Amino acid sequence: MSRPPQASLGYFMYTLFLFTKSDSITFMLPEALFGICGALSGPLITTNPKSHPADVLFRVPKVFLWVWLNLLIFTLANQRLPGSIIEDRINKPFRPLPAGRITASQTTRLLLFAIVLVLGVTYFWLGSFEETLLLLACTWMYNDLEGGEDFVGRNILLAFIYTLYGSGSLRVAVQSASGQKSMSLRGYLWSGVVGGIILTTMQVQDLKDQKGDKLRKRRTAPLVLGDRFTRWTIAIPVALWSVFCPIFWTLGRYLAIPPVSLGFVVAARVVSLDGVSNDRRTWKLWCYWLILLYFLPAAKNHFS
Repeated sequence: MSRPPQASLGYFMYTLFLFTKSDSITFMLPEALFGICGALSGPLITTNPKSHPADVLFRVPKVFLWVWLNLLIFTLANQRLPGSIIEDRINKPFRPLPAGRITASQTTRLLLFAIVLVLGVTYFWLGSFEETLLLLACTWMYNDLEGGEDFVGRNILLAFIYTLYGSGSLRVAVQSASGQKSMSLRGYLWSGVVGGIILTTMQVQDLKDQKGDKLRKRRTAPLVLGDRFTRWTIAIPVALWSVFCPIFWTLGRYLAIPPVSLGFVVAARVVSLDGVSNDRRTWKLWCYWLILLYFLPAAKNHFS
């Protein structure tokens, strides 16, 4: 007798992938690149006096694995909640719970196992164990304490979460046989800048999800402040950060052109184009803009 598809390894692995699918390009890729680009920046933001691209390249798989494992815990904790299941039926019906691939109770058991596994893997192998512990606390605050239901608390928590993912991925990326490396003072300042960017612009994510958020009764910025006003609260900070970040790194005009240009495209789109499809594209462009900002210290180190 053949096993049901739910019992196969392929079915299980694809289910895990679906938990993190919608965050792969918009979250996992940028936060892994923060660490990789930070490592490539060498002494600009790390305590590593020299940056060897081959050493960083060797650690790229571990960086992505560290980010994905921590992201998996967050998505399991988030998507198992009743309100999230209701919202996902509208906004993301492909996710495992609304698609019927797994139950909420099974997800909870999987979450408990994943927490133990990730703590062990980060402590004994990948590193950045401290960031993992803090991310577990943030995950609990965001989901079980409903810290993500109000847009003010949500932006504050997400700013801290993004900062932890960035510093954690950076520490994984700069580890070497010669010992642990970490961020320098300027690196912490840059991490604070990134936190400020998330704090002031993360509401761009909520524009595309208003229908599901309204059904769930979440107090997101578009639903509380109004759609039009919220768009301006995104566009103005994006434009300002686009100019500030190249100045922070004292980049020449040619290196500054990509992030400034894309930032102004995002700012223009967010106030001139609405609708779910346009807002989804603007959200993705915002993520690509964030990636360009993450490249700035590496560009400063290698091309200035």
